[in-house]
Amino acid sequence: MESLSLLLPGGIGILLGLLLGLTGAGGSLIALPLLLSLHLPLVDAVGVSLGAVSVAALSGLLGRYRDVAWWPVFAIAISGIPGTALGQYLGSLLPEQPLIIAFCLLVLWLAQRLWRSASSAMHSLRAHSHYPGLVGSGIAVGSLSGLLGVGGGFLVVPLLRWLTPLNVMGAAASSLAVIVLVSGSGFALYAAQHDTPWPLLGSLIAGGVIGALLGNLLAKVIGGIHVQRVFAVLLVGVSLSTALYKLSGG
Repeated sequence: MESLSLLLPGGIGILLGLLLGLTGAGGSLIALPLLLSLHLPLVDAVGVSLGAVSVAALSGLLGRYRDVAWWPVFAIAISGIPGTALGQYLGSLLPEQPLIIAFCLLVLWLAQRLWRSASSAMHSLRAHSHYPGLVGSGIAVGSLSGLLGVGGGFLVVPLLRWLTPLNVMGAAASSLAVIVLVSGSGFALYAAQHDTPWPLLGSLIAGGVIGALLGNLLAKVIGGIHVQRVFAVLLVGVSLSTALYKLSGG
């Protein structure tokens, strides 16, 4: 019976890993609400999600590390840490509903930009990386994460596309590296302060690794243009699901 109870987390892991391997983002946005549906306390759902997403992202990264632009990754990841603290502080001062509406409109705008520019998915949009923009983006992504309690990986891919010479495949690989660093550090903090449900996490990780490897293969098969359009559709789903969850009192 216990083995059957671990099948559902394994399925959740496959889904989050598939999204990570395919697009370089979306794992935590899928994992967190599904883990909450298993009646986990919020703190455990967040912690387990961070652990599974970080390992799934690492497994997806192993086959694509040559595509990673490490300096932009470090610029976003390091600046995102104080951004998260800033977002948590602002969240205690500002009304949530207008922020959620603004956030969802921003994500919808990003989605339509990515869909329209999909034909150039395998081409660079600029000649050199814009590091001030990357640092500012890291702060913004971290702030959104701290402010609204949503993952920031889905914003990293379009930001890398517009602020570095990376094509969509390189941006997705670099996003995985950002997720490994940020989610991994978040899980380490959780594990140091709470009793981790290791059997559940192990099942989630096993599914995530399988899903990430499948996502890597699928990304190579369908090509950069379709990967970018899949990502654009994912952004629309993120916007609508976040609005529904938050504005309904979740």
